[in-house]
Amino acid sequence: MLQLLRLYFGLLILIFSVFIQAHDGRPVYIELNQSDATAYELAWRLPPTLDQLNLPSISLDETCEANAEVGADGGLLGTRLYHCSGGVPQSITLDFPRTNPSLSSIVRIARLNLPARVVHAGPGEVEIEVPSIVGSGSIFTEYGRLGIEHILGGYDHLLFVVCLMWLAYTWKRIFLAITGFTLAHSITLALSAVEVITPAIEPTEALIALSIVFVAAELTRQKKATLSWRFPVAVSSVFGLLHGLGFASVLKEIGLPNDDSLLALLAFNLGVELGQLFFIVLTGCGAWLLVKAGKGAIKLDSDSTRLASGYLVGALAAFWFFQRLASF
Repeated sequence: MLQLLRLYFGLLILIFSVFIQAHDGRPVYIELNQSDATAYELAWRLPPTLDQLNLPSISLDETCEANAEVGADGGLLGTRLYHCSGGVPQSITLDFPRTNPSLSSIVRIARLNLPARVVHAGPGEVEIEVPSIVGSGSIFTEYGRLGIEHILGGYDHLLFVVCLMWLAYTWKRIFLAITGFTLAHSITLALSAVEVITPAIEPTEALIALSIVFVAAELTRQKKATLSWRFPVAVSSVFGLLHGLGFASVLKEIGLPNDDSLLALLAFNLGVELGQLFFIVLTGCGAWLLVKAGKGAIKLDSDSTRLASGYLVGALAAFWFFQRLASF
């Protein structure tokens, strides 16, 4: 049974490695701003991880005619002016020259004398409908949904949380550790969003991978008198500051609406916390069911289980670290 348990966690970690290679949490960010009755400005920001040979052509529907265009930063940033005879554009189209990379899109729509609205388009959606009715309540909803999607797709953050739960193990210690992690990454996320600090994306992601190496090493050391074992909240709080910079780098790539930046920041952070809470409950219940199914044969807190899993997690996180280091 112990061998089966090790195989289970080995497969779980391999799944993490596959998904983190295939997934990029940074969506395409688009703004549609109306300047007068028939004039619109279409602007976009593409994630830097997108293949330079597969940059999409972003345009309004055929009821609008392009007047002028300005591009910058190797095509990752762009602006185009339109004259729309019908008054209101009906849709925004993303045309990829090669394959559709299944990126999500965030579209901020600002029309004359109306509050801005943010619309979220799911992965792979290349024709985004422009709503005829614009309301202010959607900014909170869409940025909250984006926060949930980001944390559930941020496999390095989730793997750190799994190791942290294993280090803490009891529900009381897990609660304290996760609370420290949440407060810490909320602080750096907010400071970065208001540009008090400006983290570099690549070094931050490399250090996040290194934080996973650290907690994995603590699992393998089995020295329960150390600070990490006695007070996991100390580890979660220190590294939570670092992970908050990782969340901030994603939010920076997405962009915050000018008029509702604090509301969008709050919604994104709450979305991250809800997604994280869902993952913790799901992981905890899954571990409990696994132990129950084993009828005493499975011991998640045994030294041998922690040792084997710590080596697997540490090897995977070290691979991510050197991979991200090479991308500087």
